[in-house]
Amino acid sequence: MQGTVPAKIGRVLVNLIQHPQYISRCLAHNVVNGKTPLDLEVPWFSYAAIDFLETFLQPNMNVCEYGSGGSTVFFARRVHSVFSIEDNASWHELVSNRLKEKSLNNVTMKLCPFDFKNPKGFENSDYLHAMPNEKFDVIVVDGSEEWTQVRPVCFRKAEAHINPGGIIVVDDSWRYGSLREKHHAKSLKIFQSVGPCRPGVTSTDVFFY
Repeated sequence: MQGTVPAKIGRVLVNLIQHPQYISRCLAHNVVNGKTPLDLEVPWFSYAAIDFLETFLQPNMNVCEYGSGGSTVFFARRVHSVFSIEDNASWHELVSNRLKEKSLNNVTMKLCPFDFKNPKGFENSDYLHAMPNEKFDVIVVDGSEEWTQVRPVCFRKAEAHINPGGIIVVDDSWRYGSLREKHHAKSLKIFQSVGPCRPGVTSTDVFFY
């Protein structure tokens, strides 16, 4: 989240005082081992959102995500299928190899390169429209932030593909306040806390349909 370094440190300390259950994970994931979310097999979300997902996910669910990584492994271990859309070829290969190493065969990895530094034509891109023409129980809007409209545009696409009773997850949601005002969800919950492999407090929004 935005602010000076002292402000960020202050937010972390306050959050850990209010939620001491995150202290051990925060130390292990941010100070001690130097691993990435992919190594840890966790989403790069707030711990509050990760803990919610642990209770929400069911073995019969289908997940789609814009942006792959630790979340891909995390979901693959808990749901029926995962469809993951990735723009970075090197990262796509790294995540695909990790899935093979873990013998996780319920994931479809879709590589759709796009130059987010030159986003003209994004609304007609293979990346945006890579989502299969079906409904999902969970859709994650993550991925590149090189262009500020990537996640808002993907969110609008996701709303047309979410099952009743499903959720859309938007990471680093503090950057996308407009989505909290303009959506078709029945309700919204903001999960704000520290998280893995990040130096401060973040928010992950979950929209309930």
